Amino acid sequence: MLKLLAVISFFIFQSCAGAAYLTVHYNRFDGNYQDWKLWLWNASDNKEGSDLSSDAKDAFGLIFTVDLETKGLAGKRIGILPKLREWESKDPPDRVYTPDLGLEIYLLQGDQKVYSQKPDFSPRIVRASLERDDSIAVVFSRPPDTAELLSDPPVLTACGTVRKIRKMELGIKDKAMILALTIDQVFEADLASINRGEWKVAQKTGEVTVWLGGILDSEKYYSDKPLGVTFNGDTTTVRVFAPAAIAASLLLYDGADSGEAREIPMTMGSQGIWEASLNQKLSNVFYKIRVTRNGKTVEGIDPYSLCNTAHDGRGLIFTDSTEIAPSPVFDPSESVIYELHLRDFTIDPCSGVKKRGKYLGLAEAGTRHAHDKNLTTGADHLKELGVNVVQIMPFQDFENDDQADTYNWGYMPVHFNSPDGWYATETRNSKRVSEVKTMISHLHQSGIRVVMDVVYNHTAENNPEKNFGLNAMADGYYYRRKPDGSLWNGSGCGNEFRSESLMGRRFLIDSLKYWVSEYKVDGFRFDLMGLIDLETMVIAARELKKIKPEILIYGEPWSGGDTPIIQTVKGRQKGNGFSVFNDDFRDAIKGSVWDMKPGYVQEGLFRDRVRVGIMGSIDTFAESPLETINYVSCHDNQTLWDRIILTEGINATTIEMKDMDMLANAIILTSQGIPFIHSGEEMLRTKKGEHNSYNLPDEINQIKWDWKKNSLDVFNYYRQLIQLRKDHPAFRMKTAAEVRHNLKFYEDLKLTVPDPCIAYVLDGAAVKDSWKKIVVLINPNRKEQEFPLPAGKFKIGLDREGFYQENFKPAEKIVTVQPISLMLLFEK
Repeated sequence: MLKLLAVISFFIFQSCAGAAYLTVHYNRFDGNYQDWKLWLWNASDNKEGSDLSSDAKDAFGLIFTVDLETKGLAGKRIGILPKLREWESKDPPDRVYTPDLGLEIYLLQGDQKVYSQKPDFSPRIVRASLERDDSIAVVFSRPPDTAELLSDPPVLTACGTVRKIRKMELGIKDKAMILALTIDQVFEADLASINRGEWKVAQKTGEVTVWLGGILDSEKYYSDKPLGVTFNGDTTTVRVFAPAAIAASLLLYDGADSGEAREIPMTMGSQGIWEASLNQKLSNVFYKIRVTRNGKTVEGIDPYSLCNTAHDGRGLIFTDSTEIAPSPVFDPSESVIYELHLRDFTIDPCSGVKKRGKYLGLAEAGTRHAHDKNLTTGADHLKELGVNVVQIMPFQDFENDDQADTYNWGYMPVHFNSPDGWYATETRNSKRVSEVKTMISHLHQSGIRVVMDVVYNHTAENNPEKNFGLNAMADGYYYRRKPDGSLWNGSGCGNEFRSESLMGRRFLIDSLKYWVSEYKVDGFRFDLMGLIDLETMVIAARELKKIKPEILIYGEPWSGGDTPIIQTVKGRQKGNGFSVFNDDFRDAIKGSVWDMKPGYVQEGLFRDRVRVGIMGSIDTFAESPLETINYVSCHDNQTLWDRIILTEGINATTIEMKDMDMLANAIILTSQGIPFIHSGEEMLRTKKGEHNSYNLPDEINQIKWDWKKNSLDVFNYYRQLIQLRKDHPAFRMKTAAEVRHNLKFYEDLKLTVPDPCIAYVLDGAAVKDSWKKIVVLINPNRKEQEFPLPAGKFKIGLDREGFYQENFKPAEKIVTVQPISLMLLFEK
């Protein structure tokens, strides 16, 4: 009886609670289900999502059970996106469930439709593309066997006529099942009909349209004609690259976001270029491009647009004559780089800046702390600190709401030639252009060069429904695709820019050259430079140095995941005219960013790796010390101060932790290579332990200028180190040979070194330094250490108290170095 009641109770519970559960079936054509999850979010209210793991698996695929009540999704539209682990891959596009579909739904890999009944998932053709002028690649959902192909061979029809297939070859390429169909050579008329969607490949299970694929990489689709808006006297011409288009129109508007469009038909020329010319010189006119391609008509902003109203708004045809002061003149080896975010740096009310958080905020002179007029802030702070290069985090037009006050780092770019409007005082005109130029001009006048942090490795067009610019014109051409048509995702952001494509490479280099020529920028920091193919990076560096020989080019020599290209990684920059971030040195000094273990300045660990970094890494990955960007922290991961607190907060005093901060950058600023400082390091910046604050509020990200007031001793120490480096070329040798001849560790000189301290001697005379010989002693221990000195008469130039400048102290033959500090001695 009890057993019967239990069974009845179970069914009553199921019927009452069943309405609160949604069952999702997910089929992957590749048959690989290991570690795949669903990302679910409230699409009705646009709320943040969460992971859901599968409950079971059957012949169709994975089974997921969604507790609608618990997740707050009952009665809501639900966004669904399958993902692999922590976004190592995903299966776009986004799907949207609506309650009218019932409580059991089915999803297929790569298919946006949400099915309320189990769909057929037998082998079928999912994609067909013309790869060469005699070859069509057909992608299957899952491997068909030979018998299936013989019983149901693909049929190719061109404009309704069956086209002969001369050969079929079935194979696997990058886990995709590809059938190569060899046909007679296609000609221009055939390409036009393919663009119109008039070619089909069919089986009994259905048909797909043939689109242009790899053939777009042939020379016939490369053009060197000027793209975007150009003027010739009173004639305005607009050109776009839209190789698969069957129609294109120029849409002109009088307003930024209102008014009817005046539509001007564009004509197709050769090599995939469409253009329209008007017999007037347009100015202050807004525009978009309407393109019909691959069966769809979409509108987007010209990728070569130079000023936009918003990432999803309109381009602006304009003229601007804002003058920019010339760049300061100094050798690249003298660079001291300071990374900042435009909003972070001036948004604090105590900054004394009028245009807080804006381009113009960094163009203000004479700014002082609101409550202490002796403390410089903003651009004047940079001058006082002594840095001579500012790296500004992304301000190319990115995916955001220019009008909103929501925080964004800017690493989801959309348009590469327009400044973003979030930092401009007005967004419906060309103010963003003139204000960026004003900012750069002011920095140049302050003796500071400007490096742009650029994100050419991916864009925010990370699914087929996003057609902001590149996708709108050339439907996927600019993105790396796997043989099955899915996007490569080595960026972790949904796509990769196809820098190796002919017109992709041209676009990237055109964009870089534009910023140097029009805005007089002095360098570029490449985000995820590992996703820019090596050949493109080498060509870009060569072309940019033709315009500005002293330009700084460097980047992150890694990617966020697998990619099919020859990557620009550490070591491949050798002799190619650009530099890379030195994460080996970074992690040796303060511990790896991937765990909470300490490094050299906290516990004396990784001594040998620190020595390698001190020499400019010329014995590991660098051909020259100028190919390494030396740093201990940047916008990614914890700030230096937070890192020290997280690793040593229990074991060390506040004074000891402050000494660790100062020692970390004392090592950086006295090492061979180009030093890099994260904004706020010089005043113990904290982000309350956050390691990825890309969208967190000002409370977390802003520079609080009270920090400078409270840590003035740290600021002065950094300032003195920077001055020391500028004054003495021994710390900035240019070649590996110079470093090997002129830098000798104590061990090479048969001098004793306390463990795990580091000591070395620089031959200043050999590099025309005013100091004939320099001794650097590094003590990471929490007690004093004694060091012998080489033969000679030395004076103490710098210790934990700072740079003595003219009041140098004579040194004994054995010197005592204070705990957690660096001492520098010299002989004239």
